[in-house]
Amino acid sequence: MSDIQAVNNSPSDEIDLVELVKTLWQGKLAIAVCTVVFTVSAIIYALTAQQWWTSKAVITTGQYQNTADIRSQITNLYAVINNPSKINGILSSDTLLNDYITEFNAFDNKKAFIENNEIMKQYADEAKITDENKASFITRWAERISASQPDKKKSARCLSTEL
Repeated sequence: MSDIQAVNNSPSDEIDLVELVKTLWQGKLAIAVCTVVFTVSAIIYALTAQQWWTSKAVITTGQYQNTADIRSQITNLYAVINNPSKINGILSSDTLLNDYITEFNAFDNKKAFIENNEIMKQYADEAKITDENKASFITRWAERISASQPDKKKSARCLSTEL
């Protein structure tokens, strides 16, 4: 026990702040050069690095009360069509979600989004996209945009969208 106390009380365990400051002062040029080099490197990287965007959205199936407004607007349609189950089938939450996914994945909708979105227009201008390679630019970006149902076994089905 006395050996441990002697080791803990030895003067070599103390930090000599004066010596530490003198050592840092002697290496001030190397410290300043390293700081400047890494700061400039970080700024150059931040200004020239390619931007990556990721977007995810979860869309759940609608509830009956969400479609009640449209159902009330088409009540006359029930009188014309002898089979109301057809209308109910069209307005079912699963059918609406599947129709949404189909429309979302349609190339024409993706093309319209890419052509009309201000960020995509700016990106195309920076990439100097011409009329000749505009179609390949739109096709490459359209392939990156997709919607799918990740798990059909879940009770609350949802939509996962990635850009």
